[in-house]
Amino acid sequence: MSETVFELSVEVKELPIELLVENMGQIEGVPKNPRKISREKFSALCESIKESPEMKVLDEIKVYPFEGRYVIVGGTHRYKAYKELGWKEVLCKVLPSDTPKEKLREYVIKDNMSYAENDMKLLKDWDLKELAKWDVPMNLKGGGEKGMTDGEVKFTEVLGESHNYVVLYFDNEVDWLQAQTLLGLENVQLRSTARGGVNVNGKKSA
Repeated sequence: MSETVFELSVEVKELPIELLVENMGQIEGVPKNPRKISREKFSALCESIKESPEMKVLDEIKVYPFEGRYVIVGGTHRYKAYKELGWKEVLCKVLPSDTPKEKLREYVIKDNMSYAENDMKLLKDWDLKELAKWDVPMNLKGGGEKGMTDGEVKFTEVLGESHNYVVLYFDNEVDWLQAQTLLGLENVQLRSTARGGVNVNGKKSA
C-alpha cells in the first residue's frame, strides 16, 4: 500500500513585517523553534543582507497564517535581521492554513538542516577573503581522510628573548592557506632551530 503524498501549494507575497511573529509554540502540536544564533553570527547575517538585499527573492521566509498573524516556520533569524535593519516588508512563502501539524513540525526542523558540508579541497579554489566575509564555515575536520585533523593554532613553547614575534603552528595545508590569505602572510626562508636533533627548549625537533 503506497503512502499518500502531501501536495503543498504556497503563495509568495510581500507581507508587513509587523504581521510576522516567531514560532513560540503558539500553534498546538508545533513546538517552539529550537534554533539559536550567536551575536557574532547575527551581525554577519545583517551585513550579508545589507550587501545583497536581493537574496530575499531567492530564499523567502516561510510562514503559516495563525490568528490574524503569520507564524514563522523557516527563516526566523533572517526575520530578526530584517527587523534590526528597519525593513517594513519582507517576501514570504505563505503555507496554506490546512497544512497538517506534522508537516509544520517537519518544516521547522528541515528548513534549518544542512545535509552537506564544504569540500575543503574544492574550497581552496575560491577566494578565501570572500568566504570569510560571507561567514562560510571552514570545517577542517578530515571526514575520515588520513592526515586531516581539526584546525589548530598553537604557540611555540619558547620565544626568542631578543625578538618580539609570534609563531603560528599549522599541522595541515588548509589552515596555512587560510592564514596566508586572511592575514596577508608570505613565505620566507625556513630555518631549523634544531641542534643535533634537539631544539632550544631541549626537546627533539619534529
